[in-house]
Amino acid sequence: MRWGAVYDEFIYGGHLLALGTASIAGTAALVLGKFPSLDLAVMAYLFTMGAYTINRATEAEQDAVSQPQRTAFVQKRKKFLPAIVVGCFLVGYLLALERNLYFFFALLVPLVLSVLYSVGSSKMKKVIGSRRLKDGLLVKNIVISFGWSLIPLLVGLYYLDFSLALALLAPFIFMRLMVNTIFFDVRDVDADRMYGTRTIPSVFGQRVTNHALTGLDLASLAYILTVVAFSLIPAYALALAAFPFYSLAYRTASRSSDSNTIRDLVADGEYVMWMPVILLGKI
Repeated sequence: MRWGAVYDEFIYGGHLLALGTASIAGTAALVLGKFPSLDLAVMAYLFTMGAYTINRATEAEQDAVSQPQRTAFVQKRKKFLPAIVVGCFLVGYLLALERNLYFFFALLVPLVLSVLYSVGSSKMKKVIGSRRLKDGLLVKNIVISFGWSLIPLLVGLYYLDFSLALALLAPFIFMRLMVNTIFFDVRDVDADRMYGTRTIPSVFGQRVTNHALTGLDLASLAYILTVVAFSLIPAYALALAAFPFYSLAYRTASRSSDSNTIRDLVADGEYVMWMPVILLGKI
């Protein structure tokens, strides 16, 4: 298999994001004082793959404007997408059911969010002014970030064990995902304007977007430094302070190089590095 096909499968097939979710789940387990188990990583991977596939299947037409390569990849495997979604969620829920019922039922929340985000409902228009969660200004970013920030809670339910440190990891995850989703909105600005998806770049422009991203990077940095300084979270979590600087670096690089590669590989690749980095911090 040639390198291009491997890259397309890894990136456009959703594997990088799925590995990132597994890495964040592992990070949460380490903050809780547990060593991540294999089935926790597998479930994180499967639920992300399922949600990602729903989103890509429903957005192929809009993605064609800003990401024709991804649209072409999705179209080639279009007939397999329903099976991928069902398979990922089915196996994921069977593994969750084997673990405990609290964990199983809590995992229904990400599924509901995925459907409301990508497919939506006509009834939601009366509440948020749009049929899908992704179409409201900042709603898209908040929903994705909120969904990922639930990972520490889900990890706590997985182990049936909670701590203040685990809960305090959630806001940091939320802010890091806000940076990522807004950064991706910059590339999708033309498609978002065409299809009426209101994002910070499509409504307020590049300058405001840059300020917002820098503010979020600084806020996430200040947050992790503060909770570590007050011993509210283990000292080795200080290693996560590297990632605001990491996103500042790739955002700067995106202005003068292949921004698609930076977004698809470097930006989303941040989350894969979380667990290795915090393990290094623990050493």
